[in-house]
Amino acid sequence: MSITAWWEKWKGEPTHWHNLDGYFKPIVTRFFITWFAAAPLIASLIREHPTIFVLPFDWWILWLASLAYAIAFALHACRCPQFIKRYPTYPAYQARGHSPRWLVWEFHGCWTSIDKAGREKLENRVVEKNYAKVSSNDLKLPKKPQVFKEGTIFQFPHDGKSYELKVKEDAPEELARDLFWEISGRWSSSRAKTRFSIWGLLAIAMALVVWTVVQDICFVLSLWVKN
Repeated sequence: MSITAWWEKWKGEPTHWHNLDGYFKPIVTRFFITWFAAAPLIASLIREHPTIFVLPFDWWILWLASLAYAIAFALHACRCPQFIKRYPTYPAYQARGHSPRWLVWEFHGCWTSIDKAGREKLENRVVEKNYAKVSSNDLKLPKKPQVFKEGTIFQFPHDGKSYELKVKEDAPEELARDLFWEISGRWSSSRAKTRFSIWGLLAIAMALVVWTVVQDICFVLSLWVKN
């Protein structure tokens, strides 16, 4: 695989926000944060009682792994889009009991917050799927969705024209589900620099953990050989 092909694959869906969730489960977080907090005490005990307290690995390597993880955790907590946190799946969105109209507000929130490339992709998708249609109102566009009896509408400029996304109370389930995933996809691929930073920090943390495991194995094997 060429470097270009590898990069295209790497920067795509595998690195999106929703794939980071598994690394911040409580069981993983407890391991790293516990060691991060306990390492100074352990280091102090090793220094004061070197003949009693002996670790089969370098404590500071695992502490660095915990530090890298802690920074990644903080970045994820602060920068992961709220949409992804609240609605990791469509059933999670449905469980909130929102009206189909609410998707127009979610579209607006996404459209106004993501970068230009993501915004254009979102526009193209809803226009291509005929969810948004050319509006007869080409004057000053409202900045927020407008609520009417016949539906909630948001107008936005695209390719020099004014389009409107309109969702009714009785919108088909297929439309609501597909529009949800279009919004989710754009949020999940947003804030690329932060996402790549988190992946890099996690890679460092995992590599350092693997190194301590290797040290631990070597320590045990050395004792076995001596015996």
